[in-house]
Amino acid sequence: MAHIIKILEGFSFIPRAELSLLEALEQQRVEMDYQCREGFCGSCQVSLIDGEVVYTTDPIAFIPEGKILTCCCRPKSDLTIEIPGGCKKKKDNVE
Repeated sequence: MAHIIKILEGFSFIPRAELSLLEALEQQRVEMDYQCREGFCGSCQVSLIDGEVVYTTDPIAFIPEGKILTCCCRPKSDLTIEIPGGCKKKKDNVE
């Protein structure tokens, strides 16, 4: 079943089910901080405002209450998230 991802101060979209939340955000050209992509560093943290996720890999990084690691989770329900610094989309390279 498809779930809706809503980004505060941004937009909403429906990701492909097989993508991690980070991959889904990247596919929508949302600027995200990340490093390891495996739950080790915690740099891809976002605030989970509403909804539930399921972790595909057990994260090693410390995850404060109300935060999730986008690199190793998928939506289990519709989600509302807040990205640190706000939702910014990557600009297209026009040559």
